[in-house]
Amino acid sequence: MTPAALWLLFASLLCILLLAAIYFMRVRTVVNFRRKADRERADKPENEYMPASVIIYSQGDAENLNSLLESVLNQDYPAAYEVIVVNEGESADVRDAVSMLRSSHPNLYLTFTPEGVVNLSRKKLGITLGIKAARYDTVVLTTTAAEITSPLWLRRIMSNFDKDGKVEVVLGFAYIDPEEDDRHGRRRRAFDYVAESVRWLAVAVAGKPFRGTEYNIAYRKDTFMRNKGFAHTLNLHYGDDDIFVSEIARKANTAVELSEDSIVRMRQGNHPRLFTERVLRRFFTEGFIKRRPRILTSLTGWLQIGAIATGAGAAVVDYPNMQPAIIAGVMIVAMFALDIYVWRGAMKALKSRPLMLTLPWFSLTYPLRKLSRRVRSRFGRQKKYTWD
Repeated sequence: MTPAALWLLFASLLCILLLAAIYFMRVRTVVNFRRKADRERADKPENEYMPASVIIYSQGDAENLNSLLESVLNQDYPAAYEVIVVNEGESADVRDAVSMLRSSHPNLYLTFTPEGVVNLSRKKLGITLGIKAARYDTVVLTTTAAEITSPLWLRRIMSNFDKDGKVEVVLGFAYIDPEEDDRHGRRRRAFDYVAESVRWLAVAVAGKPFRGTEYNIAYRKDTFMRNKGFAHTLNLHYGDDDIFVSEIARKANTAVELSEDSIVRMRQGNHPRLFTERVLRRFFTEGFIKRRPRILTSLTGWLQIGAIATGAGAAVVDYPNMQPAIIAGVMIVAMFALDIYVWRGAMKALKSRPLMLTLPWFSLTYPLRKLSRRVRSRFGRQKKYTWD
C-alpha cells in the first residue's frame, strides 16, 4: 500500500472518529436526557408548586382553540392557574368558543390585539398583552397550533420553577406526529426536524441555550419585563422563541423539560408548505443570534462527505491493489451503521418516524439542504420585517 493511500485512509478514519465524537456529545446527549427525564426525577410536593398563567396565542382558529382549551382547563395542577387567550384581531368564533367555557371556568380570560396594527409584529404584541395581563409571576406559552395530550403537562413544565427564583426559563418540546403526513418527502422532513431539534436541545442541555419552541415554553414575568420584552426585535415578524430566548436564557437560569407528559404535539407540523415556511423563518431569525452553535452540529454531514471522499481517493490512488478499497469500504459501512444507531435512537426519543436504511443518506445530505435553505431564507419573499 502506498504512503498516499495510507494517509487518505487515515484522513477517512479521522473524519469518522470526529463524527462519532460529535454524535455522542450532541445527539446521544439528547437521547439520554430524554430517557432519564421520567425515570430519575421524583415529583415535587404539591404545596411547592407555584401559580401559573397559561397564555394561548390564537389566529382565529376557533376549532383548534376549543380542543386546546379543554385540555388546558382540565390540567391536573395542584396550584392556582389562569388561562389567557390572546387572539390576533377580533373574532366572533373565538369569542364564542371562550364564552362557552367561561361560565364553568372563571380562570379563563380573552383579549384581542387591536386591528390595524402596522410596522409591528402582531404576535409579539399579542404575547406582550397576555403577559402584562397575567396575574401570576410565571407564564407558560403555547399556541392553537399545538395539541396538549397529557393532563400533567402544566405540572411537568412548572415543576422546574421554585420560589427561590433560580430558574427563570423552561424550554419544552413539541413533536411532529408521523401519522399525519403521507406526502412525498415525509421521511426527509421527519429527519430534518429531529436533526434541527437535537441541535438546539443538545446545547441547551449542555448549559448554552439559544432558542426554544413557541409551542411549549415558560418564563418568569419579571424576566420578560427586565429584558423590555421584544423591544430589540420589534422590526421582525418572528424571533419570539429564538432571538428573545437567546437574550434571556443562560446556563444558570434555564431548565430543559423533556418528560413524556411535558411534550406537546404540533398540528400539521409536517405539512410540506408549513414545514418549509417554518424552516426558512427560523434560518432568517437565527441570523440575529450571536450565541448559537456554528460548528459542531453543522459539521457532521461534511465529515461524512470527507470520509467518503478520502476513502474513495485511497482506493483510486492504489488501484489495482484492492486492499485500500476494502478497508475504506469497511470504514464507510461502519460509519453508516453508526448513523443508523445514533439517529434511530434520536428519532424514537423525540417521537418521530422510525427511519432506518434512509438515515445515512439523510444525514449525509443534511448540510447541503441547510445551505440551500439558508440562502433561500436570505433572498426569499417570505415575511421577515414588519413592513413587508
